Amino acid sequence: MAPAPPRSHLDRRTFLRRMGLAGGLGAVAISAPSLLAACGSDAASGPDDAGRLTLSTDLGGRQLVGLFNYTGGYAEAGTPQRLALAVATAEGPPDPDGPDTLTVQLAREGADVGGPLTLSRHRDGVPIGYYPLVTTFDQAGTWTVSTELDGRPASQAFRVEAPGGSPVTQVGEAMVAVDTPTTTDARGVDPICTRSPRCPFHDLTLTEALGAGTPVALMISTPQFCQTGVCGPVLDLVMEQQASFPGMTFVHAEVYADPNGGADPAAGGLAPVVGAYGLSFEPSLFVAGADGTVTARLDNVFDRGELAAALRSAFS
Repeated sequence: MAPAPPRSHLDRRTFLRRMGLAGGLGAVAISAPSLLAACGSDAASGPDDAGRLTLSTDLGGRQLVGLFNYTGGYAEAGTPQRLALAVATAEGPPDPDGPDTLTVQLAREGADVGGPLTLSRHRDGVPIGYYPLVTTFDQAGTWTVSTELDGRPASQAFRVEAPGGSPVTQVGEAMVAVDTPTTTDARGVDPICTRSPRCPFHDLTLTEALGAGTPVALMISTPQFCQTGVCGPVLDLVMEQQASFPGMTFVHAEVYADPNGGADPAAGGLAPVVGAYGLSFEPSLFVAGADGTVTARLDNVFDRGELAAALRSAFS
C-alpha cells in the first residue's frame, strides 16, 4: 500500500487557531476568558445577517464550550460524528464539579431536530471532564446544541459541512497509509516520540501496520508540545490498553517534524501524518479493522471508557 498524499496543508497560524481559539480546548486549558468568548457562550448563538457564525461574549456564568473546531471544516453530514463538549466557569477553566449528565437539544438553523439527548460526563484518566455528543447530522448548515446551566440557557453553535466537506478522515473511510517514523528510520522527524520515556508504538510504520492485515490504532499526538495538556495523558491511556488488545497493532505519530529546531515547535514543519489525515488539531486517535476501514475516531480528549469502546469497534 503506497503512502497517500496529504489531504490538506496547514500553516502554523491556522494550526494554532483551530487548536486553541477555534478548537476550544486550548482556550479552556489556559484559563483565558477573552479566548473563551471564541469558544462558547451562555446565550443563544448563530449566524448573523451575512451568514457568519457569531457567539455571545456574555460570560456571567458557566459556559457550554465546544472542544472542537466549531467554525467549520470539522463536522460533516452523513457520517457518524463525535463532538466533545465541556462545562466551563466564566473564568475559563473546565468546571471541576460539572454535572454528571447534561440534557441537550440539537437545532438546525433555529429549528429543533429530534428530541432531547442526555450526555454523560467522562473523566476517567484525563485532566478535564467532558461530554461526548455522538450523532449523525442529516444536513449541512449551522447547528446549535443547547442546555441549561444554573437556571440559565447555555448553547454552542457550530458548522456542519456537506458530506465530504471535512478534510478529516471519517469513520467508514479507508485508513490512510503513511510511512511514519520508527526507531530504525526517523524519516526526518526528530524526535520520533516526545513522551519520556518513549512510548512503545514506533516499531512499525503505519503503512507496514496496515499491510499486516490486523486491526490498527493510530495515535497522533505530541505529549511534550501539546497545546492542551491532554496529549500525554491520552497516549498513556492507549499504552495502558495495549495488553487488553493483543490482536491490534498500535502506532504513535508525532505532530511536528523538528519541534526543537526553533522558538516555535512548528518552525521545522509538520509531520506528514498531520496532512494525510486532514488534521487541524491534536490529539486524535483513529481505529481501523483488519480491512483498514476506520471504525472509530476520537478527537481532542477521550477517557478510558471511550477508548476501550473505540478499540473494541475494530473487532466487531
